[in-house]
Amino acid sequence: MYIHINDRKIEGFDHLSLNDYTINYFLTEKEYYKETKDRIVFLDTNYSDSYIESFFSVDFTDESLKKYFVKDGLIVIINKLSGKIFIQRDLAGLCVCYYHFSNNEFVLSSNVHNLGRLYSPRLNKKSVYQLLYFDFLRDGQTIYENIEQIKVGEQIEIDEKLSFIKNKIYQPNITVDENNLSEEENIKRLRTEIVNAHIPYINDINTVFLSGGIDSVAMLIAIDDLTCKDKIKNHSFKVKGTTQDETIYAKSIADHLNVDLKIIERDFNNDLSEDIFVDKILEMNNPYSGMWIFGNQINNKLKKTYFAGQDTRLHTPALNKLDKLAFDIFSLSIKGFGPLFIMFNMMLYPMRLILNFIISKKRIHNKKFLGLRRAAYIFNTKSYLNLVYFKIDKFYLKGLKLPLFFFKDTIQDHDLDIKNIKNQRMLYNRLVSNKWIEQYVNDMRYMIDMVKTQGGKLAMPFYDMDLALFSGTIPFKLSNKSMLGEGQFDEKKTRINKYVLRKALADKIDKKTFLRSKAVSRTGHLVFKQALDPILKSIIKKDLIAEKSFIKQYKLEAFIQQFMKTDKDEWVMTDDRYLLKVYYLTTLIVYQENMIIK
Repeated sequence: MYIHINDRKIEGFDHLSLNDYTINYFLTEKEYYKETKDRIVFLDTNYSDSYIESFFSVDFTDESLKKYFVKDGLIVIINKLSGKIFIQRDLAGLCVCYYHFSNNEFVLSSNVHNLGRLYSPRLNKKSVYQLLYFDFLRDGQTIYENIEQIKVGEQIEIDEKLSFIKNKIYQPNITVDENNLSEEENIKRLRTEIVNAHIPYINDINTVFLSGGIDSVAMLIAIDDLTCKDKIKNHSFKVKGTTQDETIYAKSIADHLNVDLKIIERDFNNDLSEDIFVDKILEMNNPYSGMWIFGNQINNKLKKTYFAGQDTRLHTPALNKLDKLAFDIFSLSIKGFGPLFIMFNMMLYPMRLILNFIISKKRIHNKKFLGLRRAAYIFNTKSYLNLVYFKIDKFYLKGLKLPLFFFKDTIQDHDLDIKNIKNQRMLYNRLVSNKWIEQYVNDMRYMIDMVKTQGGKLAMPFYDMDLALFSGTIPFKLSNKSMLGEGQFDEKKTRINKYVLRKALADKIDKKTFLRSKAVSRTGHLVFKQALDPILKSIIKKDLIAEKSFIKQYKLEAFIQQFMKTDKDEWVMTDDRYLLKVYYLTTLIVYQENMIIK
């Protein structure tokens, strides 16, 4: 979607003229334009064709339009009589839009780089460091100066003179009260809510990105509840050479439900080039490196929806033993043990000092060391959550040799207010609400961009707000209940979480995936070894000798040194976190070049 509103026509666009301005626009085939006698509507949504058509088949009002697409949709309504413009972004953040606003000109685009190339004089320095520190941009933040993002749940009104009248923001705010349902009632209700979240997306063909993890399996089962098996397809991906093959679990559930499965093995040695890399980066608002694994598998010729399951985080929190202890300590602290824990926290200060000094000097991968460091913060709930969930860790960043000029400015935006929180469920819901408008919206952004740039539709049902609001009421003790299961990539006996979700799927799930521990296949280093390493090094080398070097401008020579002197075949799984930052640094170089070429 690209909408340019000013006082003149622009060549190459469709045009609409009102009394006070001209609307120049371009839409993709998956976006919608509707005109009535009193309004013009532009719409971007991931809903299925039939679900959208059922709405527009009857007379509609502005209010019914806003309500119908409030959970998934970007709406632009232009009143033909008054000339006023109304814009609404959905409550989950599934649809993304950016804008540039100046005198007598308003420009809206679903791709931030289109606006950056035309209207931005420079990158936003705070955003640059935010991306390098935390690997994502917060909702509302863009990498370019003079370019704004419409925030999650934001509503904007503009008058006929192209001046802001007002804007309102409705950020995710998960309810804090636990319900009084029994365990059996919660399990049954959860299944119902999951299925309901899938209904607006069911299309003629429904393709699940089936990892074999419990979340993608939940999507497959919900779709199987709603439509016939010949309308269900599954794609499962693996990177050549991986030791963490999830496709065997995907095959297990697909065979069990007797649905189609296509397994795609990616070998990047011949798939990527520097030109392909740059072009793709500038198509994506969030160019997360995981997108390369999906390749060009999207079929846009059919009425087809792709389904991605980005973590069922509310009803089944994936807390390890240390996390659970931290939540228990918080619970005790608000029941009168706070002063005692303050004393314990002070006693651990010397240990934190030593451990932080060590990690500031060298990247440490040893699990016991990292677990000990987390444990050193266990009696200070806010510090523990900041370190573990929000990755606010200046010592780790210092160990990477990243400059910390903007560290204090960036962490102010991540503040988690835990005052007046009365129980563990309320604390976790507050945590999720905060994470929703930072990391979670980036999960959505890269997946939806990846499908949309290939002409497809992507559903992410676990971000449905009704499902989230119910999930946030499941008693915390029940949502954290565990059971005996098997390892992530083996059959070793272990305690596994997501008990409520597993039980909700029990009638259709196969034994292999029912018992499997939550897992993520870590393959970032393999993509580097096969293709990304030489591409990124080429871009970085050219930047270092450029007159306006991005790396020199942002004092990143020390950070990049290890990458440049390491042979591509030396990268291992524990390097993934560092390599992701190198990857984002390279995308920033591409962004700066995008602005220079005007």
